Amino acid sequence: MGPFADDGAPLNSAVNSVPRSWSSGALEIRETALEGKHAVAATEIHPGDTLIVEPPLAGCLLPEFYGTHCQHCYARLKAPIGCPNCSCVAFCGRKCRDIAMTTYHKYECKILALLIGSGMSVLSMVAFRMVTQEGLRKCLKIYEKLEKSGDEKAATPLTTSTTTTTTTTTMSDTHDAKSSANSRSARRRIRRRKLQESRRGESKIEMKRKEGEDTKESRESDDDNVDTAPYNLVTHANKRTEKDFLERSLMAAFLLRCLQRVGFFARPTSDDEVPGAEEIIVAALLLRNLQLLQFNAHEFFETRLSAGHRFRGSRPVYLGVAIYPTVARFNHDCYPAVTRYFVGRHIVIRAVRGLRSGDVIAENYGPIFTKMTLGERQRTLAGRYWFRCTCRACQEDWPHFENLTNDSVRLRCPTEGCSRLHSRAQQRPGEPIKCPGCRKKICLEDRLACLQECETLYASGLASMDDERVDEAIGTLCAALKRFHRIACPPHRDTHLAEIALSSCLIDYGNTWRPAAL
Repeated sequence: MGPFADDGAPLNSAVNSVPRSWSSGALEIRETALEGKHAVAATEIHPGDTLIVEPPLAGCLLPEFYGTHCQHCYARLKAPIGCPNCSCVAFCGRKCRDIAMTTYHKYECKILALLIGSGMSVLSMVAFRMVTQEGLRKCLKIYEKLEKSGDEKAATPLTTSTTTTTTTTTMSDTHDAKSSANSRSARRRIRRRKLQESRRGESKIEMKRKEGEDTKESRESDDDNVDTAPYNLVTHANKRTEKDFLERSLMAAFLLRCLQRVGFFARPTSDDEVPGAEEIIVAALLLRNLQLLQFNAHEFFETRLSAGHRFRGSRPVYLGVAIYPTVARFNHDCYPAVTRYFVGRHIVIRAVRGLRSGDVIAENYGPIFTKMTLGERQRTLAGRYWFRCTCRACQEDWPHFENLTNDSVRLRCPTEGCSRLHSRAQQRPGEPIKCPGCRKKICLEDRLACLQECETLYASGLASMDDERVDEAIGTLCAALKRFHRIACPPHRDTHLAEIALSSCLIDYGNTWRPAAL
């Protein structure tokens, strides 16, 4: 039995039927100066709701899983089919093999040993595949549409192409200078020739863009079929150091050289020549990919089940890295509202707590308040993602599990429209209290009774989970969490344990594997 979408249809069927992505309609992407583009609840969201199912724009397995998982869909291999030209990878069937062979693998196949042996990161592999799977013509269209957009982000390819040209020209200059015995006059001729070629570069780019396009209508139609949204994800190009930018430029130059060797370009330039206009454009896209993947890629995983129990002893095993453009818009929270898992190559995002219309829908980038102190979280996020988290858990410095109790919970004022929160210790039996927010006398006894009921339901849900009755556990935990967030606010130890348990139960619907008993 698979998970269900909001309309009652099995989620697995939704995954198999949609070519790109599926969304419940409960979220929308907004943009602000402070938060950038981010996901927001378009309507009320309940625990367990499926928010989005999205395939990757591009993804790569880690090399250690080439022999156990399909190179294209990441499924466990049962009756693998190999590549007809290399012995490096395997596929789960003919369909995946044919897709790979007609797009990215026909290029990677020839140099895969070099790419792996170079020690380059899996992010660099994904950046490379973002180009190889699209092909040259579409890459040129992506670049052209980015350039036409005229915004700040679209200007990045022009900047990066200049940097890449400088890098590759320097490599060519070195080669030419050696071949001419370091002749001063020869070096002057080389610089003069390259200056002339660079001045002609813009007109060459325009000529290349017009090749093969018969009418203005066909060009506009091609533009409409090109989605540049993934390439406008944050890159923090203006925050990068010269060293960082140089290293990524060198990697882009290396990947460009690889593409020149494997027939990606119809007429690749030789090593001692300045790269052509098309090659410079592709190098600019490679550099852009290398920057945006740093902050927007997701590790995809399967859950490794233990022999004795579905949950006790199970753990995620990370198989590779992929870029999911819509999910990449979700901002971070140290107290995330959603969990994620993977069905095949699709990422699935589901809510683990309720949200109101207009609330930010945030996932977690690694540090969770229950496991890391505020200082540790801030250092991790600043070092890896270059931002300082200001979520509620950080602003209020919530305690992690060692110091977390149920007594720190706060109860919502029962007056409609009042956002004031009250500690459970404020309410004494039979005595109303005055709310400083709405200035009314209120009684919290009903809310305290509801809170106790939630804690009882949590215990029941955890017992169902322990008995491996997954659907029953999900139903009980979702009902309890929905009630809790309507009458109270965290931190609350039992609630966080219930949300972690719900997340584990939902993840059980994704890719799982139990090793065969010895």
